[in-house]
Amino acid sequence: MQKWNLNDSQFTWLDRIKLALFFLLPSNRWTMDKHVKNFESEMANFVGAKHAVFVSSGSTANTILACYLKDSLKNSTNKIRKIIFPSTTWTTSVSPFAREGFEPVFVDINLSDFSMDLDAVEDVVSKDKSIEAIFITSLLGFVPDVERLEKISKKYKVRVLMDNCENTFGSFAGKNISSFFTSTTSTYFGHQLQSVEGGFIFTNDDDEYNYFLLARNHGLVRALPNDQKSKFLNKDVNERFDFFLLGNNYRNSDIHALIGRIDLKRASEYIASRTELFNYFKECLPNEKLLLPEEFPDRDHVAFCIPIVFKNAIDLTAIIKECERNLIETRPIISGNLLRQTCYKQFGDYKNFPNSEFLHNNGFYVGLHSKITKNQIDSLITTINKYA
Repeated sequence: MQKWNLNDSQFTWLDRIKLALFFLLPSNRWTMDKHVKNFESEMANFVGAKHAVFVSSGSTANTILACYLKDSLKNSTNKIRKIIFPSTTWTTSVSPFAREGFEPVFVDINLSDFSMDLDAVEDVVSKDKSIEAIFITSLLGFVPDVERLEKISKKYKVRVLMDNCENTFGSFAGKNISSFFTSTTSTYFGHQLQSVEGGFIFTNDDDEYNYFLLARNHGLVRALPNDQKSKFLNKDVNERFDFFLLGNNYRNSDIHALIGRIDLKRASEYIASRTELFNYFKECLPNEKLLLPEEFPDRDHVAFCIPIVFKNAIDLTAIIKECERNLIETRPIISGNLLRQTCYKQFGDYKNFPNSEFLHNNGFYVGLHSKITKNQIDSLITTINKYA
């Protein structure tokens, strides 16, 4: 019986030889250097964003974004600064902002694309003028309604930011999902594109880009492009240790960047294989049993995983144990209802988020990657039909 992992290495022997040669060549720097710069350029081009900043993780990317948002609002008249988050997301989509003093305002997800209920979002921003931003998550690789988000942002003058850590490949109206707003993604081993550890911030704004570079590298002015340094220099200190802001060390290395660059060359293959396998799963499964995200003409979903969300109440424990006996690795739908988690109970009653509760109680997911076979999917469907 073949094991079905959440993810698997796609690296060939030739890839490993390339990495070995990188280590063997004494002139190569293992810390942040040319491969980081090249990876950033390639990712910006791939996504269609003006700038890409490679950092140590997707969570780090969110941390830098939270710091930027706080610093950019120093002159805000709002005494209470709030950000809207979905009630099902990664904890590190929320915790960096809470740590920076923002008050999380949770909105339930929708069940058509698993992102936020945008009717509820609009209701909140229309009534609460202390909302500084909406931080939406492309949950499980499914694309939210970008056009509606743009309209909400313009109408209520509120920023939209995106956490696309599970959605490096999805697109809206033919453009990568990370190109529309300042966005983050992850290149952790378990995600769609792999650099082992890593993450990106994408932005089309030059001032944001400068901030992200400074924040990534201790706040050092020498981290900036040469044509930007003069704006930030302090003549009272040595230019090699000139700290403009309270940054940290969120850098990544040339080792991880090289791995990511090798993997990025296979992006089109990954998109094709994920799409084919997910479509096969949908075609073979009776629709009345599972809740799956809807298809929209302007959105190209590239699933991060195969979500198994039953429309009716079911004993999840039994089916998960059956999957484990068949060597199929499983996970909950991320946080489930985040308001059930110990550290988030202070922000609301989980019972007020029925759609997140639905995912929490009725769903889990299995991996989706190019080493999965259609025979394995057939076996999974047999298991589902046995319990549904």
